[in-house]
Amino acid sequence: MVSESRRRIEVAAAGLLARHGYHGFGLKKLSEAAGLPYGSIYHHFPGGKEEIAVAAITGTAVLSSRMMAQAPGDVFASTETMFAFMVAKLAGSEWTDGCPVGTPALDGGSDVAAIRVACVAAFEMMERAFAGLLTEVGLPEGEAAELATTVVAAYEGATILARVRRSEAPLRTVAAGMERLIRMTLADAGLSAV
Repeated sequence: MVSESRRRIEVAAAGLLARHGYHGFGLKKLSEAAGLPYGSIYHHFPGGKEEIAVAAITGTAVLSSRMMAQAPGDVFASTETMFAFMVAKLAGSEWTDGCPVGTPALDGGSDVAAIRVACVAAFEMMERAFAGLLTEVGLPEGEAAELATTVVAAYEGATILARVRRSEAPLRTVAAGMERLIRMTLADAGLSAV
């Protein structure tokens, strides 16, 4: 069972990763964001910043995968939920909080082996979750995996554009484009696009 303090550290770390990336946050900022004494950080994460970042990145992937699975059999509702979540997150943070996986992957965090491996695993977990939705509606596994990679990549790219432009328009545009792509892919496979 995860302690409340450990959970607070992971959540605060995810927020700092989303805003500043791996190299942009320190343990002092993390202590302040989590509302915990500096010493308790090392108590819960003896591996320090790297261990904390890996836990936050992994936790983000688990939560994202669960969010996608909230509407089993309805890939369109899951797609809408995914993109709407990021629109709300960016707008609510005045366009400063991106993705706790994508931001550290881009800021040079991938030069730290454990962070790169955690980001790879997180993206793969999100892709598998989305591919699972596609196979539930009958798309063959190979096609589902390819389309899931496309959707996750488009989501991350739209997140970057929205953050830089300070506008939800890229996320809305890409969400609509992904829905059309999914519908066309299902139709090409002879499946109902519900």
